[in-house]
Amino acid sequence: MTDIQNQFDNKRRILLDLLDSPVIDVRHIGSTALGDEGIMDILVIVPNLHAMTTLDEKRLNQSGFYRLHHPYHKKCVFSEFHDLISLKEKCRLHIVENNGNKARIYLEAQNMLAESEALAAEFRSYKEKIRHLSQKDYESAKANWFRLRIANKH
Repeated sequence: MTDIQNQFDNKRRILLDLLDSPVIDVRHIGSTALGDEGIMDILVIVPNLHAMTTLDEKRLNQSGFYRLHHPYHKKCVFSEFHDLISLKEKCRLHIVENNGNKARIYLEAQNMLAESEALAAEFRSYKEKIRHLSQKDYESAKANWFRLRIANKH
């Protein structure tokens, strides 16, 4: 088992073991799930976003995850940082609703990347081209790539 897989398994266990947590499922997504370096992305599926209460947020804080307050549509995002001075991210939780369109798109995109080395290589190449962008612009550009190359292919 790889170091990344061990890290994911530990984080998965933490998320599923949070007392009275509404977490239904935890999936490793993104580049690190494909064996690449970078921020570990984890898809966290809950019954609905309203199920994520202040208490759950506090429990996530105690586990080292802090909410990112951006205008995300139909998801909550928490990050784990290498340290709280540089705020360099180590892991990002994408919390979405079970049976929602966002969860379906994330899972389908990950399956497509895992099944097609050509698509995964295209994604890696695109990320390398946009690496110079600010974090916000980089994330926006990646989301646009997924929207154009994967989400609209159905």
